[in-house]
Order: sequence, then structure tokens, then C-alpha cells
Amino acid sequence: MLLMDIITWEPKDSLKVAEFYANYEYPKGIKVIDEWTDLTGYRTFVIYETDDEKTYAASVFPFIGLCRFETFPVMKMDKFMQLAQELTEKTGEKGMGAAQVKEASEEISEQIKMLEKRVERLEHHSFIQQEDTT
Repeated sequence: MLLMDIITWEPKDSLKVAEFYANYEYPKGIKVIDEWTDLTGYRTFVIYETDDEKTYAASVFPFIGLCRFETFPVMKMDKFMQLAQELTEKTGEKGMGAAQVKEASEEISEQIKMLEKRVERLEHHSFIQQEDTT
């Protein structure tokens, strides 16, 4: 199962979180797809795969009391749209037609592109700031 964590912490705990995370190793059974940090601070995003709740619990347990976890099951949009279409056809319910699915998919793709551009600008800005301070 693919999951996304939004991990937050109090500003006063930033150093403690950074030190702890620098030495942290994910438990066996967690396959990290990608990790991001919020450039405005105090938040990290992780997308990963795990097969069971015990592995998930082992991955968050060391952070309990230090960080807050919001965990969501996630799926790539195109895969979800295909699944939704299959389920709609299987149940015989009126769902989104092919044109509506395509339109929704295109709109979401456009939003994703805009977010990717924003991230690139933020990464560039962060790089420039780092470059100026060294």
C-alpha cells in the first residue's frame, strides 16, 4: 500500500528532530518513494510503500511525542481514474463519462504541473539563498 505522511513538529523541537532524523533508518518493509521538506519550516512529506500496519507502526513509533503524523493512503491520479472507471462500469452505476474523466484528469494534471513549477522556483530560491550565505 502506498501511503503519504505529513509530519509536523513544534519550532522549538527543530534541532531535536533534525538530529534524530539524521540518524534514523526506516524499518525493513518500508520502501520510501520520496521525501520533501516544507521550505517554510516545521513540516516534512514522505511517500512510501508498506505491506502492513505493524511495519507502519514501527516506522512512526520512535517519533511519537516529538512529531505529529497525518497519514493518508494515496494512489497516482491516472491509476485512480482508471480504477474509478472500472468500478463504475462493474457496478453499473452512472459515473463520470469518458469525457468527464478526461477533463478531470487534464485539470488535475495542470494543477500538478503548476505545483511542480512552484517547487522548482522554491528550490531555486533556496539554492540562491544557500549560495549567497557561503
